[in-house]
Amino acid sequence: MTALDSPPVQTAVWTYASDLPEPNRAFENDDALVSLDGGAALLVGGADATFAAVAATALFDPVTTSWSASTPMTLGRRLHSVTRLPDGTVLAAGGISGPYREPFNTLAAAERFDPKTKTWTPTRANMTVPRSMHSATLLSDGRVLVAGGAKPRVSTNDLGSANSAELYDPVADTWEPTGPMVDERTSHQAVLLADGRVLVVGGAAVVGHREAVPMAFCEIFDPKTGKWSATGSLAVPRLSHQAVLLPDGSVLVLGGAAHGWIPGPVYDTHSLNTAERWYPVTDRWAPAARMPFGRDRFHAITLKSGKVLVFGGGDEQYLFAKFLATSLYDPYADTWSAVGPMSYGRMDFAATLLTDGRVLAAGGSSGDDLAASTEIYTP
Repeated sequence: MTALDSPPVQTAVWTYASDLPEPNRAFENDDALVSLDGGAALLVGGADATFAAVAATALFDPVTTSWSASTPMTLGRRLHSVTRLPDGTVLAAGGISGPYREPFNTLAAAERFDPKTKTWTPTRANMTVPRSMHSATLLSDGRVLVAGGAKPRVSTNDLGSANSAELYDPVADTWEPTGPMVDERTSHQAVLLADGRVLVVGGAAVVGHREAVPMAFCEIFDPKTGKWSATGSLAVPRLSHQAVLLPDGSVLVLGGAAHGWIPGPVYDTHSLNTAERWYPVTDRWAPAARMPFGRDRFHAITLKSGKVLVFGGGDEQYLFAKFLATSLYDPYADTWSAVGPMSYGRMDFAATLLTDGRVLAAGGSSGDDLAASTEIYTP
């Protein structure tokens, strides 16, 4: 068969890639999978069948669509952050190590992976605060902003939400605190804006023993001043949501859960299908077209076309039923359309945009199943 005889590549569909070296069920912090220079991708940490943190890592080859085990981290981590740095190395920071039970072993330790030598090296110093479920944002100047998250509470032997933030300088290999955030929060979203500032959206404040209240408050970090300031609040509080930058510089937030919050005369405990857009000119949120249905613990990724792919997750009331349906948001027309479904319904999974424009989804869980499968979306 010649190249002319080859069948055309199907688009707007998901195709099976291959299985992970080890099944992995929990990537709740969104960014445990990162694309690398040269097109490969690195999967870092997560949780095993007992929900214990793992140190395992794996490399994905986009040409052969295959995985290979790589060097494990020095510590097992889940609910951590993973960030590709300008020099091509990868920073893993914070998270929870060991078994997932109280008292949690929340980490201040961070380490870097060198794709050339396939080795992990601890950073010169730890973060100033142990944290998990935080955000980590690569700034325009190459530093990494780590903000909020869940921190240990000694008095109650559990986790509370943090209002601290810090900057990692990959050249000096040092951590430095910023000014305090306006609000303490965990499980939030953070988006790098076109002007270099960072918008932090929603999340939850821990108000009791494992009692998390969804937040509508949002705030902005200015790396020029190192300070935080409040901006417009969401119309609906949300956690387990997604937020992405759009081509016009606005930010789209969508889905999530608002349990514990009563939005009107009817108490709806299902996941949210609402969406909102934040505009930097007004510092305010405006309604956007609703998703076809509500979902949380899902992923949203802005494609190279500028459209937003929304996939995976479940409903807050029926988390054992995971979604196969995939939707595409057109920010120019403010409309939604259906594209090819996933082959495996999954939540708490890892996903990233590959350098070739495709989207890779890996691991997660579906009911009591422990997912080893991975799949690729071709726009």
